[in-house]
Amino acid sequence: MATYTRLRYDVTDIPIAELVREILAVDDLEGLAGTDRPATRESDQSTDHHKRFYDSFDVIAPIYRKLAQEVLGSDAESHYVQRVPTFRVHLQGSLAVGEWHRDRDFGHDPAEVNYWVPLTRAYGNNTLWIDREPVHAEYGDVIVFDGANSWHGNVVNDTPTSRVSMDFRTIPRSEYRPNEKKSVSFGMPFLLGDYWDIL
Repeated sequence: MATYTRLRYDVTDIPIAELVREILAVDDLEGLAGTDRPATRESDQSTDHHKRFYDSFDVIAPIYRKLAQEVLGSDAESHYVQRVPTFRVHLQGSLAVGEWHRDRDFGHDPAEVNYWVPLTRAYGNNTLWIDREPVHAEYGDVIVFDGANSWHGNVVNDTPTSRVSMDFRTIPRSEYRPNEKKSVSFGMPFLLGDYWDIL
């Protein structure tokens, strides 16, 4: 059975989905147009939606940091946080992540913890799977899991809605070791000031 913790935050106080809708210039994130070409590991971060999100990250950063502070609580002072969260778009007929994986297989530290933040409904085959089990979640949920060491991924989205989410990682400051390897999504070395930041 998949192991994770479900946290909740107030979406009226931290309205990330509304901000992302504005940045993507759409009325409904679940209504993003589908595709008949499933994403691969090489292409899952290269849609126009991703470009808009990352190009506008200065606008998103304050609310992202507020969310991270909220879910980490008192642990914020003893952890580093991923400086730029990873944006995911799970379009109808496609994948949000190109292959099943454990983050440690891509240079991540085994001490990292993942925080998955759906900005739409996540259900059926449009959701994240952890250890081969689907995680059903709503906007306002944060799913905390051991992504460095647990198999996770997704399947082709055959639901009538697209799923949009973001995720970020933390590492205890006591476990942090400078790592020159570069992340798959951003090509950033796992270093404080590059991949990692202080809240």
